[in-house]
Amino acid sequence: MKITYIAHSGFSVELEKHVLLFDYFTGELPVWDKQKTILVFVSHRHQDHFNMKIFGLREQYPHIHFFLGGDSKLSRSQMERKKADPDALTDAAFMKAHTQLVYGEGDAAAEVRTLKSTDEGVAFLVEAEGKTFYHAGDLNWWHWEGEALSWNRNMEVNYKREIDSISDIMPVGKQFPPEKPCGHGRPHFHVAFVPLDPRLEAAYGYGMDYFLQKTDAEHVFPMHMWEEYGYISKYKETETGRLYADRIMEINGRGDVFEL
Repeated sequence: MKITYIAHSGFSVELEKHVLLFDYFTGELPVWDKQKTILVFVSHRHQDHFNMKIFGLREQYPHIHFFLGGDSKLSRSQMERKKADPDALTDAAFMKAHTQLVYGEGDAAAEVRTLKSTDEGVAFLVEAEGKTFYHAGDLNWWHWEGEALSWNRNMEVNYKREIDSISDIMPVGKQFPPEKPCGHGRPHFHVAFVPLDPRLEAAYGYGMDYFLQKTDAEHVFPMHMWEEYGYISKYKETETGRLYADRIMEINGRGDVFEL
């Protein structure tokens, strides 16, 4: 598979038959085979995760579908006001938290599930072509200095509840390929995109720590770093980061491509 870091929390994943595009809002998009099925994911409506320009991709790619967090729901009149083709809504699914759907049939099917964000919208769990993917959106352990102890504690509880629920959503035995037995007893992702936000200061790695400890992800892409990519190497020197350093991908700038 080919993964391109576009900007901030935006990534594309190119598979044999599908392309997954997550949380695009700015940056240069790759050019894909027009015969592939393009699946576009929007976790929520924040401007650093969503750009109405995504609907213009219908003009280039005939096989395209959009999955948007429920808080991003749009009407035809809203689409028209924002100069987007309202007919794009016929190719869109608006997904609330803790829902799932299957798009396509047989070997071309993709299964999409959602978690509830600790901020806005949803996180996505996607299975396509035998590969499993996690994109957090703004689901993170947001611990802000200056917030009340009770607020930060609620954030911790809510984040851990959602991550813990992955074991119920994705049964451990089902998700591991035969050549990689589930010795750790944790749900498996081939690729995960997880926030590592420097604005949280000393707490920047809390969410990443817990995700790594509770899942078994082969390749982890830090995101939501506001282009402060040095935090990746910094995190890999932390107590938890050192344990998973070989799985954490080094991003140096927009347009980085990873062949996995």
